[in-house]
This record gives sequence, C-alpha cells and structure tokens, in this order.
Amino acid sequence: INIALGYRSYGTSTNTYGVHQLLKRKSVVLETTKYLFDYHGFVPFIGPAISYENLSFKETFEQQQPYEISKNKVGYGLTFGWDIRPTRIQTWILRTNLRWYPNLKLAVKGDKKISFNNLEFNFIQLIIYPSRLF
Repeated sequence: INIALGYRSYGTSTNTYGVHQLLKRKSVVLETTKYLFDYHGFVPFIGPAISYENLSFKETFEQQQPYEISKNKVGYGLTFGWDIRPTRIQTWILRTNLRWYPNLKLAVKGDKKISFNNLEFNFIQLIIYPSRLF
C-alpha cells in the first residue's frame, strides 16, 4: 500500500468574441493506492483519492465582470496506474499515474455549473529510492 500527499495548482483561460474566461484549481490531495499484482515487473495499482479544492471562475465581457466565483470544497477521485520495476530491490522504477475526478463542478448561477472534471495523466515518472543506493 502506498499513501501520498500532493499539491496541484493549475489554470486555463479562453478569449473568444470579447469574452474572457479564467478557471483556476488549487488542491491538496491525499491518495492511497494498492498494488494489485506483479507480472514480470509490470505492477498495476489503484486506490481512492480525497482532496480539498479551491475552485475559481472569472468571466469578463467588454470590460464588465458578470461572474467572479471562488469556492472551497471536497473532491473525490480515483488514482490508478502502473510501475515498471525489473526487480523488487531496484534503486529506481518507472511509474505512470492517472488521476480521475469525475464530479468536480462549481455552481455559477442558478442551475449553471462550470466543470472541473478531469483525467490527469502523468506519462512517465522516474522514481529513485535513495536509501537503496547505499
């Protein structure tokens, strides 16, 4: 079992036909993953994630500012992926992570919502175990 704590901050914007929209997400996430099996060095894992989110949305149109909303909320997700480890005592491994947040939305006005749903894909990470080097 692996337990990890992480912080993420990112945003995106669009500017079309005089409308400028800015979305920002800051989150602290606690995720727990369990290795499923080891098939000749291919080791998949899966587990739940819970996060504390700060979601914000800002929209301006022709120098007016009709929307500026920021809200803190709890998010739920799923972390999964696989490790490539030639041996169990290897000093390094290669890891691919995917994090899925399927129902992360920010209410804007009335029944309108901005979706922060995402699938984060960390293609290849090099994980080094310093304690195994010496």
